[in-house]
Amino acid sequence: MNINKKKKLLLIADRGRPDVSVRLGFLAKKIVKIKNLNPHILYEHKQKNENKQIFSLFDINCRTFVGVKSDDFLLILKTFFYTSISILKIFFLGFDWFVKNFEIEKIKLGDLIYDRYIRKSHNFINPNCFQFNFISLLFRSIFKFFYVKKIIKNNDVKFSLIGSITYISISSILMRISQFYSIPVIYVSGESFRIIKNNKNLGDILGQFIQKKIKFLNQKNLKKKSEKYFNVRTQGKLTTKKYSLQKYYQHDEQTWMTNRQDNHFIKKIRKIKHFYSHVILYAPHNFAESNHSCGDLIFRDFYQQTFETLKFAKTKKKILWLFKIHPYSQKKYNEHKIAQDIFDKFKSENILMVPSKTSNQKLFELVDLVVSSRGTICLEAATFGVKNLINSDIFYDYGNISIRARNKKKYFSVLSNVNKLKNIDGKSILRAKKILYFRKKLQRDNPYNLVTARKLISKKEFFNKLKKSIRKTSFVSNNKNKMYTEIVNKL
Repeated sequence: MNINKKKKLLLIADRGRPDVSVRLGFLAKKIVKIKNLNPHILYEHKQKNENKQIFSLFDINCRTFVGVKSDDFLLILKTFFYTSISILKIFFLGFDWFVKNFEIEKIKLGDLIYDRYIRKSHNFINPNCFQFNFISLLFRSIFKFFYVKKIIKNNDVKFSLIGSITYISISSILMRISQFYSIPVIYVSGESFRIIKNNKNLGDILGQFIQKKIKFLNQKNLKKKSEKYFNVRTQGKLTTKKYSLQKYYQHDEQTWMTNRQDNHFIKKIRKIKHFYSHVILYAPHNFAESNHSCGDLIFRDFYQQTFETLKFAKTKKKILWLFKIHPYSQKKYNEHKIAQDIFDKFKSENILMVPSKTSNQKLFELVDLVVSSRGTICLEAATFGVKNLINSDIFYDYGNISIRARNKKKYFSVLSNVNKLKNIDGKSILRAKKILYFRKKLQRDNPYNLVTARKLISKKEFFNKLKKSIRKTSFVSNNKNKMYTEIVNKL
């Protein structure tokens, strides 16, 4: 496909979500005007009329479908060849290799494809490269990759605009290929933005944004606000309804409201902890949820980490292990029984299951180390001065807040030698509170949204509010206009 070569091109990845389309459309229009570009939308599913109408408001109407097309015989043949070879490699080298090393023409895709594969049907338990769903996903992913790459090679692409980096999708494919060809990628979400100008692993897309923003805030006011938020949060007084337009809080905040028991389990731990060298709280993520969204893990996925950690725990009888299943494990992914099965497989007197309503604060008072891949619970532990262990990049991984294990040897060594770890100092505790407050503020405020989240209001109301917001935001003095202009000025 040849798009107009006479004008420089801005590619826009459309995920089919109204909120994302608004942000990308608004930013694209500013970039097009200042950089004199030709905007072009790439989409991979049937494009909704709602999304077409949104982009039309910003005078963006050129679009191309990216998906398997029967009339593109040569590309289908090439995809079939690469898919066949890839399946054979996975069969001999395994899924651990696939996640960390699988590439097509020197561009890494394995982590993205795998995360999509295990998103449903609990495929993380026994991933199978001969499963029809996996073969189909692999084929479609490789085809889309080649299709997008052909568009970029045949046209003068100057920038790529995306609203997501997770899972294999038109957004993540466009990002990876653009990085390879040194095409600047602009990522914008409701919370933040980032301009990607190199081919390095991104880590947590939020990390740099949060660190820079916190650095330039009034530290005295930030300390006051973060301490107040910490107290209200830990006292379980965030009583606003879940879908309040003013205070839209997250599931970890809800946990502090509902899980507050100083129960029989806590009393039991108080009695027996002195029989052990130390106490470790292990709190894994939901197994299916965006495993590699912040970059590589030292394990294949969260499920493998949990399996190997509890297997290790069973051999360390002098350590008391508290296994805390993610509060949304059952509600969102129907994973509770899977986590329970791992617990039962490695059942031991020194490994205990934490009851669901148990207070995190009471647990923090009893444990010596909190372990997760990159969970919020580790940041929470740091706000209480509790040592914690992570094994992935994450927005709070700076300033001695967490211990970062970059390989399995270091991970298991830390678990065995908790008493040798340095305590978290007061400066790091305060930093953790500031980061926690600011992160939650971003999630509540969504400062880069132009209008109320689509899922909270009807299509008609959303569209009417959007048209009013566009008129209001178009003024140079408008704060949101300034925020988006900042992004363009950094290109």
